[in-house]
Amino acid sequence: MSTARADKRLYRWIDERYGVSPLIEFLRHKEVPLGAHPLFWYFLGGTTLFFFAVQIVSGVLLLVYYQPGENTSYESIRYITTKVPFGWLVRSVHCWSAHLMIVSLVVHMLSTMMLKAYRPPRELTWLTGFLLFNLALGFGFSGYLLPWNELAFFATAVGTDSVKSVPVVGNWLLQVMRGGPDVTINTVYRFFALHICILPILTVGLITVHLIFIQRQGMAPPIAKHVAPRGMRFFPNFALRDLLWWILCLAALLVLALLLPYGPGIPGVEWELGQKADPLAPAYPGIKPEWYFLWIYQLLKEFPPHLFGLEGPQVCLAVVSLLMTTWALVPWLDRKARRDEPSPAFTDFGVGAMLFITFLMLKAWDIGAGAVADGGFPDPAAVARPCAWILLAVAVAVTAVRIAVYRDRWFVFSGAAVLHAVLHGLVGLPYLAAGAIAAAAAALATGFTVARGRTSAMPAGGGH
Repeated sequence: MSTARADKRLYRWIDERYGVSPLIEFLRHKEVPLGAHPLFWYFLGGTTLFFFAVQIVSGVLLLVYYQPGENTSYESIRYITTKVPFGWLVRSVHCWSAHLMIVSLVVHMLSTMMLKAYRPPRELTWLTGFLLFNLALGFGFSGYLLPWNELAFFATAVGTDSVKSVPVVGNWLLQVMRGGPDVTINTVYRFFALHICILPILTVGLITVHLIFIQRQGMAPPIAKHVAPRGMRFFPNFALRDLLWWILCLAALLVLALLLPYGPGIPGVEWELGQKADPLAPAYPGIKPEWYFLWIYQLLKEFPPHLFGLEGPQVCLAVVSLLMTTWALVPWLDRKARRDEPSPAFTDFGVGAMLFITFLMLKAWDIGAGAVADGGFPDPAAVARPCAWILLAVAVAVTAVRIAVYRDRWFVFSGAAVLHAVLHGLVGLPYLAAGAIAAAAAALATGFTVARGRTSAMPAGGGH
């Protein structure tokens, strides 16, 4: 009894000074909406936050020994992985959690797209999530160079070189990023500051805003389907489930870090230290960026040096910018979701975007190329063919699930992505020509569908 009275006095003392009673009441009444979709989708945001927290903790531990510098960057990483007790494990956890954070973030954004959780009044929640995704990519790009090894050096040189394609300010941006015309130790200093100072501050601030939006507006309920709303208490019911899921994620992370300390060995998902960077050494062929940049890397290769009077990389950069801007503006473009109505077109848009990116990633991995002589390049046709077959199989499986489980009937954008892969990989058309045909087919199909919908919506007798 005395313990209970002491707890009450302590709570009263804290509440008088910090006013925690409204917070307690908020947690007591906060609910997670339940509907036709699985509860699992609500765990993805917390999963991303968990892996970000692991990044912070493991990154601080690495900072104890890491020293940026021409004679210290590579050497300190080698010292961490070979001399520091469990240093190799901390680095492995840091690298694996970075990749898993991107995976969970991508799936989280895709699930938000499929569930239309961006509809009003949550447009800014979607926008802050989109900005967080870009900051996560910035973490990956800036941290890749810090070991100062051969692979990171040449991959960074290729990645930063694409910045020159930005009109007017391209060369200036290149100088700012590299700290000079070339990738040098000055680039490491800049990327180090970006990775451990600027990006964490921006990310923590944006996460705070993102979470405030979520707490103020709550989690998005399913689109209305004439069912009575119901929910699960956030605390303790959902919170305990979330904690259990975090424990499972931590267990999976440790298993991966122990069994595959340097990654699975797939291009774009490997971090073995290798040799120290030598700016005077010639670049070896087959250098690839991290897996989440592979689609942009491959898309740059598909464009010719000059197109429509512009440089090919400039046109490619414009296409990527247009795609990313469209993705960011989805809450304002999806008018049906704004009216709390199902919008199958935007569901299919999300599926088509994933198929489009998947085909480029498969090609970037040179699937089907076989053995390539030193200094040689794989045959593009030999790579495109198996990639097209793989994408076709994936698209058929996804479409079957969409029809059987979700009763989807709109396949314009996903069909265009498949048509693009078939025309390029199986028919043999150039990538851009196949893409133009697929885009034209999608535009015609969309126009026909919209026109037919308007006609069927007209009342009899002239539509007045």
